[in-house]
Amino acid sequence: MNDELSGALRQTFEQIADDGGPPPALARAALAGARRRRRVQVGAGAGLVLCAVLAAAGVAVGGGQGSQVASGPGESVIEAYSGVRDLGVEDGSPAFNYSLLLDRKTGTYRRVPYRTAIPSPDGDRVLVATGDNSTANPSGLGIMDRATGVVRWIDGSKIDGFPGNANDGVWSPDGQRILFRFVPRNGPPGAVLVDTETLRGELLELPDLSVADIGMAWTPHSDGFAVTLADSPSEGSAYTARGVQFFDLKGRPQRTLAVPGPDLCARPVFSPDGQLALSGPLVGSGGLSIAVVDPDTGGVRERIALDDNGRIIGWADEGHLLVSTYDSRDAEHLEVIDLTGAVTRRVVRPEGADDSEVFIGSAAGLPNSADGLTF
Repeated sequence: MNDELSGALRQTFEQIADDGGPPPALARAALAGARRRRRVQVGAGAGLVLCAVLAAAGVAVGGGQGSQVASGPGESVIEAYSGVRDLGVEDGSPAFNYSLLLDRKTGTYRRVPYRTAIPSPDGDRVLVATGDNSTANPSGLGIMDRATGVVRWIDGSKIDGFPGNANDGVWSPDGQRILFRFVPRNGPPGAVLVDTETLRGELLELPDLSVADIGMAWTPHSDGFAVTLADSPSEGSAYTARGVQFFDLKGRPQRTLAVPGPDLCARPVFSPDGQLALSGPLVGSGGLSIAVVDPDTGGVRERIALDDNGRIIGWADEGHLLVSTYDSRDAEHLEVIDLTGAVTRRVVRPEGADDSEVFIGSAAGLPNSADGLTF
C-alpha cells in the first residue's frame, strides 16, 4: 500500500472516531480522495469542467465509440450513479452532491437532488439521502416513489445519532428491509435495520465488529446478512481478512466462513442464485483478486486475477461480474468480466460522474434507445 492511499484510508477511519459513523462508501471515499489529490498534483483535472452538461433534467448516455467489446443488449443496466460531485458548487461537502437516476421510459439518466440514490430490487423505489451530518446540513434518509418522486422520510429520532453518516444502505433482495452500517458516538459498531413499509428502524449492536469491517451484504433469501471481518496489524499495513461472519435479522452471529486468501477483505457479493464472490485488496498496488466460493463450505469454484486495482460492483448475471478497475494512469474502467476474467463489455460513465457509486438493476422493459447502456 503506498503512503498516499494509506493516509487517505487512515484519515477516513479517524473521521469515524470523531463523527460517530462511517462516511458514505467508506473505502471508495478514501480511494477517491487520494485519486483527486493526485490529479491535482499532476494537473490532469481539466476534463472535470465538462460536468456542466449534466445540468439538464435528462442526460442521454450511451456507449462511446470503441467502448464495447461485445455489442448488443444485455440483461442488466446501471440504474443509478449515486453521489456525483457538483463542480458548480465550491463547497465540496457531500451535502451538495446529486445523483443520476435512469428514466426507464426514455432510457436516459436524469439528475435528482440527492447525494445518495439507491434503487430497490424491483426498481419501483429509491433510497435517497441528503445532508452531511453537520448542524447546517443534518442527514436525512427517505424512500422515494420512482413514479411520482414523492419521498417518505425515515424518522431516526428513536435511535441516538441515527442517521448520522449511516446513509449507504443496502436493500434486502425481497425489498422489505434496508440495512445500514452504523457506528454511534457512544457504543460499539452495529447496524440499523429499517422496515421499508413502516419506516421503523431497529438498532442491532454488533460488538465483535470493528471499524475495518465496513462492508455488509444481504444473504440471497433476505434472512440475514454477512460481513467480511478484517483488520490491519499496524499503521500502513494492508487489511487482512479473518473470515465472513453471517448474522440473522436480530444481529446474532450464526457462523463464520473461512476465506481462501487474506487479501480478500472487501464486501462479500452474493448473486441472486447464491454464488458468493470475495475480493481484495481494499487498496494497494496489487491487482484485483476475486474468488467465487461455495457460500456454505467456502470451497473455491473460480479464481480470477486482474492486473489492475479495483473492486466488484456486483453480479451482472450468474456468469458475469461488473468491476471497477484503475489502470497505471489512474483512469477508471467499468468492465463486465466473465468468470475467467475476460472482459466481455465496457461501460462508459456519464461525463462528470467520476467516483460516484454505481448500482445495477434489471434491463427488462427498457426501450430500444437504452440498448447501448445494457450489458
